[in-house]
Amino acid sequence: DLVVDIPGRTAKVAGKEIKLSRKEFDLLAELVRNAGRVVTREGLMANVWDVNWFGSTKTLDVHIRALRKKLGDSATESRFIQTVRGVGFRFAPPEEIDRKP
Repeated sequence: DLVVDIPGRTAKVAGKEIKLSRKEFDLLAELVRNAGRVVTREGLMANVWDVNWFGSTKTLDVHIRALRKKLGDSATESRFIQTVRGVGFRFAPPEEIDRKP
């Protein structure tokens, strides 16, 4: 259902392109590049925002929530982005997504 074209900076769900902000796309791309692995909150903040980011990491939660919504997921029913409590987030690899109803 999900196709992410990182060089083209586009994402489609069920064949329909979804509109993502620059940060939402950068966040999705970072998670997709690391599919199947946990990416720490600190790693996401350093790679998507900036190593010198001094704001709250709550911005990450807001962007994850918006991204899940655009992907058709929720925090409790997420096919794509899984929360790893106290650590960060994990993007499900294709073989796991295919098995989910």
